[in-house]
Amino acid sequence: MTTLMDETAEDVPVKDITVNMSRLAAGPQDSFVNQNTRTRQDISRVSREELEDRFLRLHDDTLFLKEHIHKQDDKIKK
Repeated sequence: MTTLMDETAEDVPVKDITVNMSRLAAGPQDSFVNQNTRTRQDISRVSREELEDRFLRLHDDTLFLKEHIHKQDDKIKK
């Protein structure tokens, strides 16, 4: 009798989770939430002009990357 196995089962990544009992006792805390909170606090100390400059730079970078992606897609299609 042969058993069929899914050949993709070996490709599925498994996250190794170690349990820290002290964190469980203190309550659920997510490092992402803490990091996000710190970021918000830092932003509140930055001037409006600096935030606008950062936003415009990110916007320009995004537009440039989109244009670059479209050019690469066109090359791939050809």
